[in-house]
Parts: sequence; structure tokens; C-alpha cells
Amino acid sequence: MAETTKKSTNTTSRSRSSATTRSTSSRSTSTRSAATQPARKSSARATTASRRRTTASNETTKAAEANVRAAKATAAETRSYAERVILTYTGAVLQARDNFVELADTLVKRYGSVSAAQKELNKAQRTLSRDLTRFERRGATARNDWERELRRTRTQIERELRQRREVVTKRASAVTDVIGGQIKATGEQVKTLV
Repeated sequence: MAETTKKSTNTTSRSRSSATTRSTSSRSTSTRSAATQPARKSSARATTASRRRTTASNETTKAAEANVRAAKATAAETRSYAERVILTYTGAVLQARDNFVELADTLVKRYGSVSAAQKELNKAQRTLSRDLTRFERRGATARNDWERELRRTRTQIERELRQRREVVTKRASAVTDVIGGQIKATGEQVKTLV
């Protein structure tokens, strides 16, 4: 790549020096010849083409270097992820081993012999029996409270209904008495008129 850059630089400097020579020689003569004009155009085209090739070569080189850097970064990141996965797995296995050893030690301390295991079993049965009795007692207390509340509410509703019935009965009898009195009075007025 570096050789290509050097060659294009040499070609460019040669083209420039020959162009300078030509322009100087063309100034010395008062008339331009028809043959030198196409030579100048072709020289300019060659210079432009050389410049474009050099630019393209430089861009290609930069792109290739960027690809190499990206590949290295990707590889480093992949290695980092792989390392994390391996370390996580190793840590989990070691933690599981520690938990198992701790459980085994606890079981040996607690149930080291048949008599110790029997004691633990009896203790667990007593605790369970005590808990069941406490739960049953609490359930019975809650049931009794609910029944008491239900009886109180029923008595209260019956009392309110009885009071309302008495009020309605009193009003109905008062209305009946009033209407009955009016009927009697109207009947007597009819008798007197007739």
C-alpha cells in the first residue's frame, strides 16, 4: 500500500514538472500549436485519474484498518462474555456445593443418632399438635363471634320491624276511625235529608 502511494506521488510530481515545462515553452512561442493542446488534456486527465486512484486506495486502506479494529473489539467483547458465563457457572456450582455441605452438617448435628432423630420427631409432633389445637380454638372463637353478631343483628331487625308494624297499625286504625266517623256523619246527614 505504501509503495502505491509513493508511485502515485512520483507520477504526480513528474506530471506537474512536465506541465510546467510545457507551459513555459508554450509561453515562449507566440503561437500555440494544435499538437500541444491534446497533450495537455491527456496529461491533465492522467493526473486526475492518478489522484482518484490514490484517494480510493487511501479510503480502502482506512476502511480495512477500521474493519480490523472492529473485529478486534468484537473478539475482545466475545471473550469478555464467555469469561463471565464461565465464572458465573463456576460460582453457582461452588455455592450449591457449600449449601449442600451446610445442610449435611446440620442434619448430622440434629439427627446424629437414632435417639436424637426420635427426640426431634417427638418434638415436631408436639409442636404440630399444639399448633392444631390453637388453630381449632381460634376457629371456634371466630365462629362464636359470627353467630353472636348474627343473633344480635337478627334481634335488632326484628325489633325495628315490630316497631314499624305498630306505627303502621296505629296509623291505619286512626285513618279507619276517621273514615268510619265521616261515613257515620254522612249517613246521618243523608237520613236527615230524606
